[in-house]
Amino acid sequence: MLVCFDVDGVLVDVSQSYHQALFDTVSSLLHPESSRVEPEVLLKLKCLLNLNNDWDAALAGILFYLSGRSVEDFVRALSAGPPDFRKFYRWAEKQRIELPSYDFLVEIFEDFYRQRRSREKLNISLSGLAEIRSMARILAIITGRTKEDLDFTFQKYSLYQFFDFILTEDDLPSVECRKPSPYALQQLFLKSGPCFPACYIGDTLSDSRMVLSFNCQENQRVHFILFRNALNTDIQADFYVSDENDLRQVLKKLKEEFEARH
Repeated sequence: MLVCFDVDGVLVDVSQSYHQALFDTVSSLLHPESSRVEPEVLLKLKCLLNLNNDWDAALAGILFYLSGRSVEDFVRALSAGPPDFRKFYRWAEKQRIELPSYDFLVEIFEDFYRQRRSREKLNISLSGLAEIRSMARILAIITGRTKEDLDFTFQKYSLYQFFDFILTEDDLPSVECRKPSPYALQQLFLKSGPCFPACYIGDTLSDSRMVLSFNCQENQRVHFILFRNALNTDIQADFYVSDENDLRQVLKKLKEEFEARH
């Protein structure tokens, strides 16, 4: 059995780290108009625009507030095509809106995030991970985090012991390979070899579409397990879980049913 986790919003609660850094970055770069920024709107934009990367979500948030458009109009104008930050710059140029450089935005975001990353907590306990580890032949991570950002949390909670393979933002050759591209899943299976049943546990539309694209392109069957939250109730999945107890039950069922057929 292969079990692959997303990190943010699944393995780790990032409401006090990444979500706060998103708000702080947009507010900082919109000063003196920062009083208009609403955290809920930023998360909604991230979800509606299918943005897996928080740097991109910060850029989209800045552009949204500078555009003066409603959420609906803004999403309608920018939802077409892949979730690539470069389209925000192209649209901003057409609208004669000046945006901060991407490198500068990333620097600001990372500064805020690193001030707050100690607030992160695990959604899945170490004992829960140990039980899942005992069920699975392979445990893996596919995340949009950089290796440096991942390392802080994994060192803090001693998480490396559980995982055989880890793929981060730094393992991608280009932005086109970010979720929802199936690239990371393809690389995982190249490293691990065939291992079934297989599942990916995520919490976003990008996660869902990555799995769907992989299954279509590779003619494989990776199950998508949605870790529920208030913003992802409309996302389709093979299984739905709300906590580690739900997850253990789903994984146990998957393994038992697979072994019964084989």
